[in-house]
Order: sequence, then C-alpha cells, then structure tokens
Amino acid sequence: QELNKDYDVTLIVFDTFIVDYPYHGEMIDLKVPFYGRNILKRFYAIILIAFKLRKIKKRENFDLIIVHGELANLSAVLSGRGKHIVVIHENRFAAVKDFQSTLFTTLGKTIYNARNTAKLITVSQGIKDRFVEKYHLNSDYIKTIYNPYDIEQIKTLSQKKVDDFNDLFNYDVLISAARLSEQKGHRYLLQIFQNLLKNNAKVKLVLLGDGELKDELITLSKELGLKTYSVFSDDEYHDIYDVYFIGFQKNPFKYIAKSKLFIMSSLWEGFGNTIVESMACGTPVISTDCESGPREIIAPDLKNSISEITYAKYGILAPAFKIKSGELSKIDIKVWVDTLDNILKNNKILENYTESGVQRAKDFDMSSIMKRWQDIIKGNPKNPSRS
Repeated sequence: QELNKDYDVTLIVFDTFIVDYPYHGEMIDLKVPFYGRNILKRFYAIILIAFKLRKIKKRENFDLIIVHGELANLSAVLSGRGKHIVVIHENRFAAVKDFQSTLFTTLGKTIYNARNTAKLITVSQGIKDRFVEKYHLNSDYIKTIYNPYDIEQIKTLSQKKVDDFNDLFNYDVLISAARLSEQKGHRYLLQIFQNLLKNNAKVKLVLLGDGELKDELITLSKELGLKTYSVFSDDEYHDIYDVYFIGFQKNPFKYIAKSKLFIMSSLWEGFGNTIVESMACGTPVISTDCESGPREIIAPDLKNSISEITYAKYGILAPAFKIKSGELSKIDIKVWVDTLDNILKNNKILENYTESGVQRAKDFDMSSIMKRWQDIIKGNPKNPSRS
C-alpha cells in the first residue's frame, strides 16, 4: 500500500482463495492453490509457479521484485531473470522439524545464494543472526527491517464498539490473537489458564484466530475441565464460560483494547506482529522469550535469552517453555500462574506497561519503517559477496 504511492506496484499471488487484507496496485492471480502437506503436490506447484512467473517477468520487465515467503522465494529463484529482494518472515531454524521443514532449510542455501537474489531482508535481528550463523552469509548481505504498522489506524479501530461479547469485558480478560497452530503454543496457554482459574474466578481467556488445530484445542480445553465457548459450533453465548474461541475477526483491535492483558505464548516467531499491535491498543503484553522477535520489541536492551520472569522496559518476558511429551513443566506453569496473578492484582504494573507500550509502538510506525525500504529500493541493490 505504501510503495504504491511512489512506484507502479504489481502484486503477484499464488491464488486468491482468501484475500482478507487491503492492497493497492494491480493484482495478478497465478491460480495455483498451495494447501496441504503432500510433498509431490508442493513440488509440482513450485515448478508451475516458477514457470508462470517467468512468463510474467518477461512480459512486464519489472525493475525489482520483493518476494515474501520461503516457497515463493524458491519459485522466484527458479524463474530465472530479474532482481529479487527476499524477505524472511519466519525463523525457520526454530520451527518444529519434520522432513519437509528440513528439506526447505537445506534448499535455503540455494535460495539465499542464488545469483538473482540481490538482498535479504529479515523482520528481526534474531532471524538475521541465525541466517548468518547457519548459512555463513556475509552480514552486509542481510538487512533487518521491522514490520511497519499504521499506528493511528490501529488506535481508531481499537475504539470501535464491541457489540458481540460486550459483557465479557466486565471480567479480567486475558487475550491472545494468533493462528491456531503448533507454533503459537495455545495448548500450553490452556494448561496455564486451567491452573490460574483455580484462584481467580473473575478471569476469562479469549482466543482470536482460526487454524489447523482448532478442533484439537477446543477438545483439549474441555478435557482440562474448562467451560469452553466456540463460534465454530452451535454454542449459545453467555458469560459463564471460562475460555472463548471467537475465531478470525477483521477488527481484532477492539477486543484487544478492552482486555486486561495480551498474551503471546509462541514457541517461535519471526517478529511478533500482535505484540506491537497490542501495545498500540494500550494493552500490556506478556510474551515467551522465544526465538525470535518478542525480546527485541519488549526488551531491546537485552541481548541474551532469559531464565526467569523479567519485567522489562515495555512489557513482561517469560522464559521459553520447557515441554516434555506435550506437557508444560510444572515449574513453568507455577511461574506463569504466579506472574499472571501478580499482574492482575497490581494496577500500577498494568498502567506502567500501558503507557510504555503505547510509546514503544510508535517506533514501528509506517512512516519511519518505510524510510528503510525506500533506502533499500533507491540503493538499487547489487549482489554483494554472500560469505
């Protein structure tokens, strides 16, 4: 949207099955759906995308192509000619390892050393450090540019009325907004909340989002003895439930702004968009100190991982989860429960982090971040030494 103010922008997507984001410029739909984990179908899709992209590049003669996503990166490299800036959004090395994950990590050496890859951009310094370490890349070849946010727009949206679930916010609401996937650690958040609820009758847990673990997490919540509401079923809404799965919301900010505390329980991250968005909404944040991103936002002066709860400059950091056989350690559960209990009972902590979080969010405002992108684009990036 911002680049369209100064450049002729074309947005090329795999397919337009779901377009739930605003954009400016022309959109080209390659009509190649990319769902499921079948490796043969994925390989075929990558080749087909590369073939179609090659034809489009020849026809349009783009000056520069900015590529988002590992699978898109591979297709762009295979499509040949053209100058690419590859944007890395996820910490591949911290992800759960399976055959496909390992395969694409290996293929990364091809992607990031390709002749037509002019520059790598990572959305956090933590990702950059890992890529330099794992692929032995020249540090100058990779730049970190944080994700940009329209802070004023987030503030405006956060002030909208919550017509549905309105009375829910008479309680102490803990909220999380994330895809319902393994990465986001919801199963461990539910284990923590089960124990927190024992001595905090006025607390509710609201989970925004949809994803592949939806049914599994709803089942787990009920198995933990938590009264569970879900918009995905025929549940009749009222305020007697403990946990609320309210699905994807076009305006999550109005729910976040009315919550007591935002929780990020991720096992790994690229950056942690919802942390900045929650800060902009004026909602204090507690997050795991996972790889990578959250620490850079919440405690930018801290360079090393933490081993205990840290009341940092802009929010609260908790050590990365210790997990065994799908269960969170009893020590972790106790630490989290004690910390959440302390925060909810201490208005001064909440007020301090509301104020400092709002100030921190301004560091990621669209105007300042886009200056970094303009510098990269105007610099007409050439292929530096990779190693």
